[in-house]
Formats: sequence, structure tokens, C-alpha cells
Amino acid sequence: MTKIGAIGAAALATLVLACGSTARHATGRHATGRKVSDRHATGKQASDRHASGSAALRPVPAPLFGVTINQVSDLSQIVASSRRLSHRQTTRIYFNVMRPPAYYAKAVRVLHPDSYLMGELLDSSEETGISTSAFGARTKAYLRAFGAKIDIWEIGNEVNGDWLGSYRTVSAKLTEAYRAVAARHFRTALTLYYNAGCGDGSQELSPIAFTRKYVPATVRGGLDYVLLSYYEDSCRGIRPSAAQWTSFFKQLHKLYPHAQLGFGEIGMVNPVTATTLASARSLMAHYYGLKIDLRYYVGGYFWWYYTEDCLPAASKPLWPVLNRGFQAEAAAH
Repeated sequence: MTKIGAIGAAALATLVLACGSTARHATGRHATGRKVSDRHATGKQASDRHASGSAALRPVPAPLFGVTINQVSDLSQIVASSRRLSHRQTTRIYFNVMRPPAYYAKAVRVLHPDSYLMGELLDSSEETGISTSAFGARTKAYLRAFGAKIDIWEIGNEVNGDWLGSYRTVSAKLTEAYRAVAARHFRTALTLYYNAGCGDGSQELSPIAFTRKYVPATVRGGLDYVLLSYYEDSCRGIRPSAAQWTSFFKQLHKLYPHAQLGFGEIGMVNPVTATTLASARSLMAHYYGLKIDLRYYVGGYFWWYYTEDCLPAASKPLWPVLNRGFQAEAAAH
């Protein structure tokens, strides 16, 4: 979540506590075909340091065909969509900071057979609402509850955004989470906020500057995935070219030499409406079809308002766009 959404989230905190909403906030994120016989036939197998290191971990192929769910109220629709999509998706589950692991137990159990799973331990909008020690305890509780059933653990989200509070505290939290996950030999992911051309000046660090100052060398060298969050409509509509993205991922690779790189979050500020549908179609088709010719690039994208924008699959006009996006992503890899 960018600064606009963080302000809205703070204003809604009391309401969320009272109502128990599973969505990040009620009003806006920054103010989520028939199967082929082998859905992975077109994907390359990622270099996976954990595939043979832990018998409990299942291999995760590349590319990642990602979506994000910010609520788990209608699992049947999510499963039905998973079974219709052309490629096996990786479902990124937003773990609400106010919810215990038990709240998500059914979702993990139901989604696991038809999807790879990524668990977002702490969303950027909730970073200031939990202490480092409490976040460490929360991380360990989720690890005990789900372990290897979560294929990828996201230890930090949009960590260089200036709405997250003290960078030193953000660094302490992501380091704590990394150590807890890595100690159990599970996969780790870190999501950075791409802000070129739309950051808040010197008070908001770029992904590169934040990495150099606040991501310890042991974390940089051990992460399995390093991903970017990017929202065009929070960045003056800027759409970097494939060549610009390629150049930036090369810079990231120098800092994270062992990690696979991609996008951990894209989408629009709010769920799609009739007015914004054309823009959403353009955005989704463009990013899922990006051609980034780097051996360590794994796509992902993880459209944020997947449940709101694409489900039910039979009636939402963005669902077929997503399905074609998966096909385009497979072809690009």
C-alpha cells in the first residue's frame, strides 16, 4: 500500500477492529479456460535451493503465475477459478495483522491442492501497527501453524515506502522474519516498492538505496525471491518499457545475486469499475505479458484485487484477461 492508502487505513482502523474485515481496507488499496493436461509444460524449472533440501517442500516452477487474495470469505470461487486457469497459479494470501493463524487454516488447506501458496506476513499498510517483538512472535506462530504448506513466505512488503515509519524498525522486522523462516529452511521473499519518478524525494529511498543501507548482507545473500510492487496509477501513469525493467532487474541482481526476481504486486488503487475497466485490461495484459529476458526473472505480478476484479470467473470481464495474461507470460518465458 502506498502513502494514500496508509492514511485511509489509519482512519479505518477502528472500523476494521469493530467489524473484523479481512480486506486491507474498505475503500482502496493506495487512498486483487480449461486446463491443459500439463499446466507446467511451458514453464522452466526454477533454480530452487530448497527443492532437495527439505522433503516437506514441493518444487515451485518458474515462472510464477501470481494473484493476491485479500479475503478468504468465498474459497469455492477461488478454487473454481484455479481449476479453470490455463496455468497453475501461485496464490498470495494477505495475512491480516489482526487475525491469528487459525483464521486462515481452512484457506490454506483448501487452496493448497490447486495452487502454490505465498504468505504475506505483514502488509506495508500495517507495518506501524505492530512492534518488532510482536511481529517476531506473529511470524513464528504462522510458521508453526502452516510450515511448508506455504511455499513462499513474504517477510516484508513495500519495505522502502516512506509510510512504513522508521526504516531501522522496518529493517529489524524483515531481518527477524527472514531469520525465523530461513532457520526452518523455507523459501523467503522480499517485496520492494518501485518509485522511480514518483517517490517522495530524499525521505523515501529507492529500492536500491534501501537495500544498500537497510537489508543486511546475510539477508541479501539468502533471499529466494526479491520482488517489486508497482502501481501505475500511483505513479503518474508512468509505464516503464521492458528495456527499463530489464535494466533495473540487472541492478537488483547485483545486490541479490542468489534470488529470483520479479513482481510481487501490481494492480490499481481501487477495485475495477466500468470507468476503469479499460485501464485495468491494458495494465493486466501488459505486465503479465512482459518479456524480460533474464535467467533469474520469474514474473509473478500478483494482481492485488484478484477476488474483487476476477471472481466469479464466469461473470467478471477481467478473468479472461488474466487467463490470457498467464498464457502470454508462459510464452514470454
